[in-house]
Formats: sequence, structure tokens, C-alpha cells
Amino acid sequence: MEEILADADLDYLGRDDFFTIGNQLFAELTNFGTIKTVHEWDELQVRFLESHHYFTKTALQLRQAKKEAHLGQIKAKLKND
Repeated sequence: MEEILADADLDYLGRDDFFTIGNQLFAELTNFGTIKTVHEWDELQVRFLESHHYFTKTALQLRQAKKEAHLGQIKAKLKND
């Protein structure tokens, strides 16, 4: 049951609204002074996405590929910075 809840909680990592939700989280963390720059945020995102794994078969089938694509986009952005 815990694995299902964990996958549900981070389902957005592999959805089309990943960057929309991420931007909201970035704004919140910036507001609290946890993150200071977009570059710092992107590095945090890379570390998090690389360490994250889905547990359920459904999440792996439906979300993993898109999550990896998001990771690739952020890495490419960092490379071009």
C-alpha cells in the first residue's frame, strides 16, 4: 500500500504538467529562501529525478518514460547554461 501511495504522490513527475507543478514548487521554495536561482533548482531537480523510482507496474508503464524525458530536458538546459 505504501508503494502505491508513493507513486500516487509523485505521479506528476511523469505527466505533461510536470513543469507547471515544478514551477509552482520553485516559486514556493524561492519564497522561503530554500532555492535562490533557477540553475540551483534545475540541479536539485536532476538529483531528485535521478534518485527517484516508481514502485508499481502501472506507474512504471505510464510515467517512467515521460519522467526520463523531463530529466533529459533539464539536463540539456543545464548544459546550455
